[in-house]
Amino acid sequence: MDDICRIADEEAADAVLIAGDVFDSYNPPAESEALFYRTMTRLADGGKRAVLVIAGNHDSPDRLIAADPYARSLGIITLGYPKDIPQLYDAGIDRTACVEAAPSFVRIRLPRHDDLLTVLALPYPSESRLRELLTADIGDEEQAMLDYNYRVRDFLEQGARRFTPGAANIVASHLYVDGGRECESERPIQVGGVYTVDPMSFPPESVYVGLGHLHRDQDLYGRQERCIRYAGSVLQYSFSEAGQRKSVTIVEFEDGKCSYRAVPLTAGRMLQQWTIDEGTDELERRLALCSPDAWISISLVLDDPLPSDYLINLRKAHPNILHCVPTFRLKDGNGDGLAVDIASLPLQEQFRRFVESKFHERPGDDVLRLFLEIAASGDTPDESAQ
Repeated sequence: MDDICRIADEEAADAVLIAGDVFDSYNPPAESEALFYRTMTRLADGGKRAVLVIAGNHDSPDRLIAADPYARSLGIITLGYPKDIPQLYDAGIDRTACVEAAPSFVRIRLPRHDDLLTVLALPYPSESRLRELLTADIGDEEQAMLDYNYRVRDFLEQGARRFTPGAANIVASHLYVDGGRECESERPIQVGGVYTVDPMSFPPESVYVGLGHLHRDQDLYGRQERCIRYAGSVLQYSFSEAGQRKSVTIVEFEDGKCSYRAVPLTAGRMLQQWTIDEGTDELERRLALCSPDAWISISLVLDDPLPSDYLINLRKAHPNILHCVPTFRLKDGNGDGLAVDIASLPLQEQFRRFVESKFHERPGDDVLRLFLEIAASGDTPDESAQ
């Protein structure tokens, strides 16, 4: 949050758009809400900078807009539901003002500019939040998808009639556009399926379309090659996002056109995913060079079992290791091998490797046979048997 505020100040941003998923759940902890309110207050800079926030699919719209009467006095506009009409406000000539409002639509006066900023801001448009049923027969997925796309397109085209030709006209929403690239950390039931919008559904009168929902920053293109941009999440939320550089997007408007660029975020813990195939010496070398603030997931490819306490001591020395999964090479007659997860090996092979790692000798045939008998029966031997 400090990094985002720093960038807004350094770039002398006139407005900040947050395209949903402020929180990860409908009932965020009080600490998270306090952090959000403090950050919005800093970004608004006493009303000198406009801040527009819309609800995402993870947000509770009612909870998000609960502080709207106080936020509005600071130039912060919050929209929870589609068709919400923001309240007008005007704190003076040297502050931002909401000079026109309609369902999911605002026209904002900025202190340092004669031109107005116009935003068609559609919070997460689920079927319930649009207050409409997608189809009479919800089992018809193909028709549901067409209906959903049609209703979103119609809503945006209706709102775009309020755009001023040649002005800074923005569409902001939180939805999934067909063709967007997903990560594992997005929840598929909320990302795909019927909730898909065609890139051609966005009105060409918009100069820029800024979206939330997908965690990877990416560009798509609609009618007249208008840019549709996901700014992406500000943190890496799963190891499927390891290696992605998170950023905020700076958009500049001039003479009815826009240009944009990504500004990297430097704060926050990075996720790193390693495959170590040259033994524990390589692992120790990599760990010595790695930032202690990074979270690490490791696939450790081995020829021989590790000492039984190695992974325990490794985690104690490096608590930023979240996963360390040993895999083993299955060698053929030429000495070549394929790395496999030990859990995928036959049960007797798993047991053999365990005994070798703990006692440094191979289990005898009688011991192996007894183990398999016990495993098959599900019984635990009594103390006399041990």
